[in-house]
Amino acid sequence: MEDKKITPDAAAAVEATETEKDYILEVDGLKQYFPIEKNFMGKPISFLRAVDGVSFKLERGKTLGIVGESGCGKTTLGRTILRLYDVTEGSAVYKNVNKNGESTTRDLAKISKKELQGLRTELQLIFQDPYSSLPPRMTVGSIIGEAVKVHHIVPDEEVSDYVRLIMKRCGLQEHYYDRYPHEFSGGQRQRICIARALAVKPQLVICDEPVSALDVSIQAQIINLLKKLQREENMSYLFISHDLSVVKYISDNIAVMYLGNIVEMGSCADICKNAKHPYTQALFSAVPVADPHHKSEPVALEGELPSPANPPKGCKFHTRCKYCTDLCRTTPPEMKEIESGHFVACHLCEGMGGEE
Repeated sequence: MEDKKITPDAAAAVEATETEKDYILEVDGLKQYFPIEKNFMGKPISFLRAVDGVSFKLERGKTLGIVGESGCGKTTLGRTILRLYDVTEGSAVYKNVNKNGESTTRDLAKISKKELQGLRTELQLIFQDPYSSLPPRMTVGSIIGEAVKVHHIVPDEEVSDYVRLIMKRCGLQEHYYDRYPHEFSGGQRQRICIARALAVKPQLVICDEPVSALDVSIQAQIINLLKKLQREENMSYLFISHDLSVVKYISDNIAVMYLGNIVEMGSCADICKNAKHPYTQALFSAVPVADPHHKSEPVALEGELPSPANPPKGCKFHTRCKYCTDLCRTTPPEMKEIESGHFVACHLCEGMGGEE
């Protein structure tokens, strides 16, 4: 492949652009290891490396899609950022802006639980399974209004009217206020989850496969609702999914995860039309095309996904890659920028970005 050299002037321009961008979340070297074996003293001696050194940046008001196979660490990444799990190593710097335009920066991996509690209104999570994440003995009004009361979003006497307004924005009828979760369909329950997250006026929402359990028509409604709310409130989304068609539609940027690491990251157009990593190419080759005359040729990956408890040496993907070399078996590839804003961790792509 022909090397694409980046001139000093072009590099300076890219750096200046990066500085001007308003990032709401900057994750650097984030790790989440779960102990799976201990010695007789009770000290962990082996770990499951669910998230193994992930780094990315999320712009305010934008959506970053996280894609990958089941078991690659997508959900664990989202929960670790929100400190539902204690961070093993690394940082997740969150920059919030208050009503007066003043900004504060905090490392979510290091702040105390008391400080984290104060940020819960700004950081929200939409769970994958809407039914199991809704308390069955509470009405819809109580579910959505609980956090509103706890965090004093509005005065107590205005909570009922406020909750009904949020329900209307999320496509829920007002008479649903006194009903229970089991009385609703899957799509309606997911709307309740979205309303519960939106009610506390968050700046960053982590969507953990919010439409994976829904019918295709309902998926479209929920995705369009999320995009509409993002435009109105300038919210930022970290959208976790294994459905590439959904991620392609909603995301501004995409990061591809494999066995706890990001292997490729860039704009939606770059990743979908110009994927460089063999794993990313295999994923997108399997996406159905809405054309009966188009003959798709999916790339078949060899073998099974290795265990995160005992990942392969070198490049973690080398056991399933048909382009594997001796270098891949021994040396982990570094994440490098091969084009402006397009990063790949692959020995085959090294040198494409020109001189260091």
